[in-house]
Amino acid sequence: MMVYARTCVSAAEGYVPGEQPVGDDYVKLNTNENPYPPSPRVLEALRTASAPEVRLYPQPTADLLRDKLAEVYRCAPDQVIVTNGMDELLNLVIRTYVELDDRVVLTYPTYVLYETLVRLHGASAVSLELEPDFSLPDSIFDTSGKLLLLSRPNSPTGTVFDKGRVAHLAGGFGGLVAIDEAYVDFAGDDCLTFAQQFDNVIVMRTFSKSFSLAGLRVGFGVANRDVVNELMKVKDSYNVSALSQIAARAAVEDCQYMRQNVDKIRRTRQRLTVELESLGLQVAPSQANFVLASPDGYPLSAAEIYTRLKERKILVRYLSMRRLDNSIRITVGTDEEVDCLLKALRDIS
Repeated sequence: MMVYARTCVSAAEGYVPGEQPVGDDYVKLNTNENPYPPSPRVLEALRTASAPEVRLYPQPTADLLRDKLAEVYRCAPDQVIVTNGMDELLNLVIRTYVELDDRVVLTYPTYVLYETLVRLHGASAVSLELEPDFSLPDSIFDTSGKLLLLSRPNSPTGTVFDKGRVAHLAGGFGGLVAIDEAYVDFAGDDCLTFAQQFDNVIVMRTFSKSFSLAGLRVGFGVANRDVVNELMKVKDSYNVSALSQIAARAAVEDCQYMRQNVDKIRRTRQRLTVELESLGLQVAPSQANFVLASPDGYPLSAAEIYTRLKERKILVRYLSMRRLDNSIRITVGTDEEVDCLLKALRDIS
């Protein structure tokens, strides 16, 4: 069990074994948190939480939050499951629908935790190479398995798969299709309606990115009732704390505030992309709250950039995975944080 825990943590987004938490003097652009605070309604809801809400166990099925999510995302409450971040939902999907030696279809490159969880479960991970532009390969439409894990926008590339091709894939795949939309609020479209259109699709979301609640660990999935019922049988009874449920409910009641922050991040993302390209870095077309950049005309390697920036207390994510082994992933921070990054890149070039 301890090996399992260490493996999952070390595969988590942005975690570097042995690296200590950073102080306020660091510019932290390595783990894709939102640079802006959550809605003031969230902080007020937490401040005014009652003693019984803290003293008693939370609602096992997070019914009040499910009701609000169903209202906002236009589905029935029993089509929603609330989890301790999206990582728990990924675990639940694998534990519920995948047995020993079953095939789980992944793309490559993608979120590294997928393969870690599949292999820890004793299943077989079938990774299909994305095209050079990170689009879906034709071979995925002829691949079978008990589960397909698809990240859209894809992490760590930030790119999106064509929505029509994803719909075609969902309609023809024989197992469950889990669409990870952790970054979707920063994108131009989403696949949420697929959870209503297809019986074999679950769309997974998180409050960690666009809603600025990474520290409270809340995720949710939308699927047909049968899928949700099966997942409910497997999840822990009290998987999401009472305060996390309260905060998430307040956040989703103020989607306008979230969208304002998302718009700021999109504008900064565009400016960051243009500036990085002017410095000689190649940037993948991102629809997430981060960009993937690799040296093209820039004089340093990705590893050197990472080290030099860290010496200046600016943290980005150096990627050592195949196909991306000369790339860095940069979270879109505030305009001031991005200015600091760009100045440092000019200074070290």
